[in-house]
Formats: sequence, structure tokens, C-alpha cells
Amino acid sequence: MTAHRSWIIRALALAALTLAALVTAGTAASAHAGLKSSDPEDGSTVKEAPSRIELVFTEDVNPVYTTVVVTGPGGAKVADGKPRVKGDTVTQALEPGLANGRYRIAFRVISADGHPVAKELTFTVKAPSASAPSPSAPAASAPASESPEAAPLPASASASASASASASASPAAAATAGGGPGVPVALIVVGALVVVAGVVVVLAGRRRTSGGPGAR
Repeated sequence: MTAHRSWIIRALALAALTLAALVTAGTAASAHAGLKSSDPEDGSTVKEAPSRIELVFTEDVNPVYTTVVVTGPGGAKVADGKPRVKGDTVTQALEPGLANGRYRIAFRVISADGHPVAKELTFTVKAPSASAPSPSAPAASAPASESPEAAPLPASASASASASASASASPAAAATAGGGPGVPVALIVVGALVVVAGVVVVLAGRRRTSGGPGAR
């Protein structure tokens, strides 16, 4: 009976020690700093290039041993200066005007109990491109006076112009065909005078002939 009680007491003591060890281990584990949030968030895509990185932890971190490295799409470092630590928040400034692409954040901090915490985060910048400039207005067409052939007349106006030209040309053609005034009429008058003069000369010759030897 005594041995049985002794065994029970030992078992209870062992269970108590095991439970105490588990509680201690859990407390120590919970004391380690962990990342609570980040801005930009891990794996997010932002439409505007951020000017800084903000990391918030579950407890205060040691500012002396805090490092933050931010690299761009080509592998170049884009962090501007050293990180600033205020309690549980770490802020890292970035170079202005980050280009579109994927960025990587690598940080390492030391929690209050001296436990190091390191992790890598990513985010992508996808800012909208600038709108393309509007095309220039087409050059104004040249005035009609400078280039008459640039703008053809409508069919009705063209027909009217053709009719007017035909009407203007018809009287001149009729005058020429009908012996109207001008050079052809003068030639006709001169020709008539020549014919009359010739008739007079012929008649005068005949009179002289008839008044010749017979008349004597």
C-alpha cells in the first residue's frame, strides 16, 4: 500500500514538472518578436510608388541591430538611409520615383529577449503610364485663291460655267460665219472696190476703141 502511494506521488510530481516545463517554453516562445503587419503588404501590388517601408512587430525591437534592405527589379538597392526604430515599429525610407516592377524587402531585427527574427517580403509597383499626347491638329487647307484646283466646283456650278462659256462663244462664231464686223468685212469691201475699178477701166477702154478710126 505504501509503495503504491509512493508511485502515485512520483507520477504526480513528474506531471507537474512536465507541465511547468511546457509553460516555461511557451512563455519564452511568445516573447520572441514577430512581424504583425507591413506597408506595403507582403505580395501586394500598388499603383503608386511608396516613399517608405513600415514594419510593425508584436513587441519592441532593438534599434541597434535592426537592418532593412530593399532591392528593385534590377537588383539595385533603393533604401534611402538607415531604418528608424520606434518601439515596435521600423520605418525605412525609399528613394523617390521608384520604377514599375517587383521589389524585395529583407529585414532582420532582435527582439527584447535577444532572439533574432529575419524574413523577406515582396511587393510590386504598377503605376499607370502617362497618357499619350493628343495628335496635332491637321494643317488648314490652302485658300481657294491660292489653289483654285484644290476644291473642284460642284456639278451644277460647272454646268452653269460651261453654259456661260458656250453662250459667250456663240455670238463671235456667228459673226465670223455671217460676215459680221471685223477683218473679213473689210476684205470684202476692198475686193468690191477692186472689181468696180476694173469694170470702169474696161468700159473706158471700150469707149476709146469705139471712138477710134471709125469715128474719124
